[in-house]
Amino acid sequence: MSSPRPVLRPAYGIGFVLVAAAVAYLLLRTTHDHDHGHVHATPSSDNQEPAEVAPPPPDIPIPAGSVTTNPKVTDELLTNPGAGFASFHFGWWCNLPPITYPPAECAKRVRKNWPADYPASGTAYFRWHWRDIEPVRGEIAFDLIDATIQSANALDMTLAFRVMTVDEAKAGLPEWLTSAPYNVKGAWRPGGGGNTFWPDYRDPTFQREHARLVAALAKRYDGHPAVDHVDVGSVGCWGEWNTACLSDEESIVEVYEPSGGKERTEIKTAFQSLIDHHLEGFERTPVVMLSLDPDNADLLAHATRGGAGWRADCWGDWGMWGGSWSHQTKLYPAMIKAASAADPGFLDTWKRAPVQLEICGTLDKWEALGWTADKPNGVVWKTFEWALAQHASLLNAKSRPVPSVYLSAVDHLLTHVGYRFVVDAVHHRPAVHPGDTLVVVSDWRNVGVAPAYLPRTLTYRLVGASPAIAVESAQDTTGWLPGSWRVQDSITIPADLSPGTYEVQLALLDRDGSSPATKALPPTELAIHGRTADGWYPVSRVKVESQP
Repeated sequence: MSSPRPVLRPAYGIGFVLVAAAVAYLLLRTTHDHDHGHVHATPSSDNQEPAEVAPPPPDIPIPAGSVTTNPKVTDELLTNPGAGFASFHFGWWCNLPPITYPPAECAKRVRKNWPADYPASGTAYFRWHWRDIEPVRGEIAFDLIDATIQSANALDMTLAFRVMTVDEAKAGLPEWLTSAPYNVKGAWRPGGGGNTFWPDYRDPTFQREHARLVAALAKRYDGHPAVDHVDVGSVGCWGEWNTACLSDEESIVEVYEPSGGKERTEIKTAFQSLIDHHLEGFERTPVVMLSLDPDNADLLAHATRGGAGWRADCWGDWGMWGGSWSHQTKLYPAMIKAASAADPGFLDTWKRAPVQLEICGTLDKWEALGWTADKPNGVVWKTFEWALAQHASLLNAKSRPVPSVYLSAVDHLLTHVGYRFVVDAVHHRPAVHPGDTLVVVSDWRNVGVAPAYLPRTLTYRLVGASPAIAVESAQDTTGWLPGSWRVQDSITIPADLSPGTYEVQLALLDRDGSSPATKALPPTELAIHGRTADGWYPVSRVKVESQP
């Protein structure tokens, strides 16, 4: 497992970040001369060519006598975990109570029914009500959650999830929790065409049982490589910290009709405790908290100060509800201002934890409203640019078909959102002997707008006359923010390695998981040509010569 989530991760990875993060997504290619006076090697294949890229920082010198190869950069779409469009409930084809399928069958159904022109996804996003995952106290439906994780894994995706407590026109809590001897307090309130049970989140029994549930989930899933993140969905309609499924109240605080400031503080404190249960349990897996209205932005700030990322619902609303009010023009600016006042580090949250967005309505509804993706003033174009300005990583477009008029803008978005790693150059000596140490220096860029929040292991392998050898790097890939940096690693050449020319390949590798058992996902897709069938990238060649 990776190390516990820091409250503030260092702002830089290996080396010095050259490109300002706020504009990094605009820079897919640069035009500076990349020549430092060392010998350039002949490209090892058609996938490599001299490239004009920004000169890397000088903090790590290039070994004397090195040759340099420059992988060919690509602007093709990449599919990686934690970035791009999410698969929402697998398009509702499996793994949602009461319908379940074995992972292999689920994956088959999802592939068969993939929505038209919806981009390939590296992460699936699911939501369950508490009643569905713990119908009997202490008997958590790990089999359901495990099957969903394994189904995502079969689709080469990670899984993110949320546990909700309110369900429209019914109870989201398990029956045992509101019955004797637990008797959690709450009220049935009108809304959703019926009555909805709204818990009293201050109830000590609710707090205790919620802490127990989240701790149990964390014990099993925290740090699991197949779990992308956990969404704090413990409050409100659909787990979205609102009362939109009620018809008689518009505030998650005022719904309790507090008598004054003291009671309002008690309500907010109860909400903070629910957030803390997630932050304390999930120390390795990223935690994400919903952005809230300015009156409740202190709750969002409480989460981000504790290490959580944030998400926004109804992304892309420029007046969907009529009138002059909209999320994009009114709520989001006010939310960001209020959250920044409560947490001075809020605008830098993306450097250590993800920012995620869920669209308002669907893309086909946007088209029906006449919203265009024309650059620069089409509201869809502005919606996508806003996402990049917030350093967003994962976008929930609800697994609905993408209208053809938006495809170009979506492609532009997907080549910038989240992380996108480029290897610009690889430097090392042209020849070594068995038993030598080969120092490999590589120049990288992240031309996306955010880092990768799940760890991957930078690994090198030599492929040639002898069986391939692989060497793992100690680099922390979660610190690779937008910008440029240089990495240095050493490969010890085995004393019994046969002489010959070897291809130097590299990859960012996942790992297998247990409880539930999952396979390592394919290596991270990089924005360079030459990916092999097993996901590695040939970047240079080195000659192993016989000992003199």
